Amino acid sequence: MMERDIRAVLNGLTLLVEDTKAAGQLQAIRNYAAVMALCTDLRRSATEYNGTWNITIIVGELENHMAAVAGLFPTWDLPKDQHLVGAHAAISKLAMGTCFGQ
Repeated sequence: MMERDIRAVLNGLTLLVEDTKAAGQLQAIRNYAAVMALCTDLRRSATEYNGTWNITIIVGELENHMAAVAGLFPTWDLPKDQHLVGAHAAISKLAMGTCFGQ
């Protein structure tokens, strides 16, 4: 995946996280499904770069926070806002210049 494509995926993830702030339960689950699809693309492209393990860990972090926002992890006691901050933090890590060889 080219740098332009990775940036587009990261921008899409950011928009989905923002959309989830005011979303109801059903929309949060839909957004989670879209996040999972985009994360699959990131995992696939991570195999092209050094540091694949770290990228996979950060992608998993993003997926877990979005799953908690969607109510799929009811045991996580954090407020929704903290999960959204965690999701944004994971996206920021993926957007760093050292990630994906950018």
